[in-house]
Amino acid sequence: MRLITQVTLRYYKSIGFCEVDLSDLTVLVGPNGSGKSNFIDSLNFVSDALNSTLDFAIRQRSGLSAVRKRSGGHPTNFAIKLRIALPSGKNALYSFQVGAAADGSHKVQKEYLSISGDGISITEFRYENGRKISSTEVISPDVISDDRLAMQLLSSILSVREVFDVLSSMRFYNIYPEDFRLPQPHDSGEYLLRTGKNIASVLRIMENQYPDEYERIREYLKQIVEQLENIAHKNLGPSETIEFFQRVAGQKNAWRFFASQMSDGTLRSLGILVALFQRSPSAESILLGIEEPEATIHPAASSVITDAIVEAARKKQVIITTHSPELIDHPSIGIENIRIVRSDEGDTSIRPADKASKEVVQRNLLTPGDLLRKNQLEPEKAKPMQFSLWS
Repeated sequence: MRLITQVTLRYYKSIGFCEVDLSDLTVLVGPNGSGKSNFIDSLNFVSDALNSTLDFAIRQRSGLSAVRKRSGGHPTNFAIKLRIALPSGKNALYSFQVGAAADGSHKVQKEYLSISGDGISITEFRYENGRKISSTEVISPDVISDDRLAMQLLSSILSVREVFDVLSSMRFYNIYPEDFRLPQPHDSGEYLLRTGKNIASVLRIMENQYPDEYERIREYLKQIVEQLENIAHKNLGPSETIEFFQRVAGQKNAWRFFASQMSDGTLRSLGILVALFQRSPSAESILLGIEEPEATIHPAASSVITDAIVEAARKKQVIITTHSPELIDHPSIGIENIRIVRSDEGDTSIRPADKASKEVVQRNLLTPGDLLRKNQLEPEKAKPMQFSLWS
């Protein structure tokens, strides 16, 4: 399910400029250090800024100087523009530019939102340096604090709220088994945290409230872990963990193993599956970003994880990063899902495969994975573009 249809970035970390069309499932392919994570982080930045504050999002990334691109031109700002297909059927364009303030802090220099349906404008507002330039909404104030996003302030407006909910519910994952290998304190379990730290709490909620999705996790994990019969949440007084039930040769009943006794690959696979199939009453339609789902996982298990990613992308929008030829050769991942990420002298570019690469794949001469192994998966040529926050 596609929610964010296009992402345009200017001066964000290693990205000088990019305009990237997204699919239900978008696969960012490129070597380590090419900037794949920076693209994912731009969306995470939006989510952090809306869920907390702009200041929090910037401090989480070590300050404004670490967020805006470093270059000879010394840019003093960065900008993010998103085109959104809302669950209601409306379309939205949301953009903002953040730059340095005179006192060395940061401020929102420009911010714009436009929502339309059937080609007719429904809601629109535009602010510059905390002052309202235009707005269709009577309740929008003339002056706001320039260190926060107006989207937060105006999210009580019904049409704006739908955009706010889509952007604030985006989730991003880099599963780290060591964060949940040992028992963890109880958590609400509303959604999985970035590293999977509260996975036991999320499984507890899913088992009780979303049994169908819980069963899909079990079924996929059984394909990955030999002789696995079941997984379950385990309450340990002030903490909780996950219990694995696994058949052992010569034993009548399955043996029980805590997460602390399982391999990194098993725990990481479980974390990715929970990220993919989790549900939240506050956001049925969400965007997920998952970094290198194949990492530390056996190639055969990686194929199962890719099956799960493809299934999840029917109901959620999914973006993954990878440099795995096997993953992009999955039969349900077409070359049109792939965006090639390159770094040239520290400047990241993100573009679809070029015409020659597409023709080779479409004529069944080589697969995308073959081209990647041969270092022949080439991006299309850059097109001259002008950046505008308003259109």
